[in-house]
Amino acid sequence: MSRKKRRRRSTTPKRRQGTAAPPSTTGPPSKSRTGAPPDLARETKTSYAGDRFASGKPHQLAARSPRDSQVLETLAGEVALRTVDAEHQHRLRRQIHEQMLLTSRTLDGPNFRKVSGDDVARLIRLYDDHFFAGRVLAAASAEGVSFQLSSRMTSVGGKLVTQYPDGDHNGRRHFQLVLSSTLLFQTFEDVSRPVKVAGCLCHDRLEAMQRVAEHEFVHLIEMLIWNDGNCNESRFQSIAHRYFGHTDYQHNLITQRERAAVKFNIRVGDTVVFHHDGHRLRGRVNRITRRATVLVPNPKGQPFTDGKCYVRYYVPLEQLTRV
Repeated sequence: MSRKKRRRRSTTPKRRQGTAAPPSTTGPPSKSRTGAPPDLARETKTSYAGDRFASGKPHQLAARSPRDSQVLETLAGEVALRTVDAEHQHRLRRQIHEQMLLTSRTLDGPNFRKVSGDDVARLIRLYDDHFFAGRVLAAASAEGVSFQLSSRMTSVGGKLVTQYPDGDHNGRRHFQLVLSSTLLFQTFEDVSRPVKVAGCLCHDRLEAMQRVAEHEFVHLIEMLIWNDGNCNESRFQSIAHRYFGHTDYQHNLITQRERAAVKFNIRVGDTVVFHHDGHRLRGRVNRITRRATVLVPNPKGQPFTDGKCYVRYYVPLEQLTRV
């Protein structure tokens, strides 16, 4: 699930301001995709195996055979025709919300400060149990399915990655469902405004997590049954609306770029000053993700298309002063 997409140029840091924070599933103090997954080796990962969670352990196949055509055809028929009425949708979602808070060892409230891969796995399992009688994960686990959190996803709320371990598009698959911990923790934090995910108003961080998980779960269902899917297309939107009441396929979770503008009055293109190794440096904000990428003019730096040379610095927003 993403916002409006923007093309980004890959950069390699030459100098850094401070040290980079390691990927974390802890909050700040007081689209379906196929192919190879991103580098998430340091992220929290939970595999689903049958009727249990195996955090960090290799996936174990359930009893059902991979890509069981009869099972998938039956599931396809139900997914294509069933509609969950709005009142029932609301009741099931509230039950899942309450059960997450009761059963999680990590979540300390609706606007939780910590979250784990086990929480993602538990959330998806609850949706599968409540809306599909457990049939989706039973079929997916016969091939391989895991759940992750990523602190590196700074604009995309979640993603579903499908791998083909044997190199055969019609062979066994492995599904990775990933949610962005960064966007979740930046939302309902220090920027106050209405938050909608998939067209649904969210009242707390857990509700936002639920809406993103619903969206990615529909991606999983499409890939599992049809080995194809796109949230821009009518089939995806029909399933998401009939089961979860979604009226859109994008989110407006709080991004770091929005936080920079609202809290620090800093935007891409602004001239800023900051201190590094005892020196006061002046440069231009080129990009904002978890930190701001600041280009400081330097004849020994990397040449850019404007004919000048710059050194990149990666600076926490709170250390910048707008000129």
